[in-house]
Amino acid sequence: MTTFNRLHNVSVGKFRRLLDYLEKVGIDAREMATRSGIDFDRIMSAASDSVVAGHKYSALYENAAEALQELDMSVPWGAGIGSDVFRFMCYSIINCQDLEQALLRSERYLKLLYPITGYKISVHVHPEFAELRYEFNGDKLSRQFTPDSWDRTEYSDTVAKSSGMRVWHAFMGWLVGRDIEIDSLTISAPGISDAYTESLSKVLGVEPQFNADSTSLFFSTECLRYRTVHTPESLEAFLQNAVYSLIAQDSRPASTGAAIRSLLAKSGYGSLPSFESMSENLHMSPSSLRRRLHGEGTSYQELKDQYRCDIAMRQLRNEKLKIHEIGEQLGFLEASSFIRSFRNWTGITPKQFRTQLEENE
Repeated sequence: MTTFNRLHNVSVGKFRRLLDYLEKVGIDAREMATRSGIDFDRIMSAASDSVVAGHKYSALYENAAEALQELDMSVPWGAGIGSDVFRFMCYSIINCQDLEQALLRSERYLKLLYPITGYKISVHVHPEFAELRYEFNGDKLSRQFTPDSWDRTEYSDTVAKSSGMRVWHAFMGWLVGRDIEIDSLTISAPGISDAYTESLSKVLGVEPQFNADSTSLFFSTECLRYRTVHTPESLEAFLQNAVYSLIAQDSRPASTGAAIRSLLAKSGYGSLPSFESMSENLHMSPSSLRRRLHGEGTSYQELKDQYRCDIAMRQLRNEKLKIHEIGEQLGFLEASSFIRSFRNWTGITPKQFRTQLEENE
């Protein structure tokens, strides 16, 4: 049994913090958990060191973002991920050819909505580095989002800015299918705690400098020339599970493997590109690609299996689809071949996977 199906878990504490916050702003946390396919009582009674699959946190966060948007359009946390503002920004940039073009178009889009949302980005190209600046106007922050009983209300400006930086770093990486290595990170707000600083450092790869003049990511100008690797079709898949996609990106995957995963998503569900075709797409020889993947502790076959496993698990949540139909979507001519492969990937059969889903609802 491979281990990739256990990647990107989220701590129970993170679930509890979000559910607690929803209650404090007047949203029924139990109902939100149920809508997201989460057992509220199980989460609340689980051991503190327990973890839950990342896709469940994604579903909870995205449902929470929709509910928060009902309170006020300008959802301040995480650069508005999960909101209509974020969604339509993605639609506006998906056909851009490189990262710089995508960021400049995002800058124009968010500038138009800044009077409403209170946040925007700007791109600054310096002689030796590039800067993505995130501007957040705390005066636009609705009191509904910062109840007195919330333990982060005093640091709401810090939370809004640092979570915005996390999302933009991961989103840039998703757009180009590779990790964006950050040279430095500044946040124009006070720090919260050593644990909070350590968490940001772990995700972003650098220690943030608080109380700075601007909230900015600094990185090599070469990154601006990275080609975007997504299509309108892969964008839809991303938006269906945006938070989980960025949780996965947060794990800082090596650039070659990340680029391959994005190009696999671009190719659809059926027949996947050969190793030789993939090496051509990445502009390197097959031997160079093999060496890079070996250095990252993976192989092209494992990446293809991971991709098909992720698709299979997502499709198995659709009760209207029969198991053999899902296998056909993934290019398996026989249902038995799909079942055998799924069991090799996860340790259980597709039917057992569906049974577990039903038991957890």
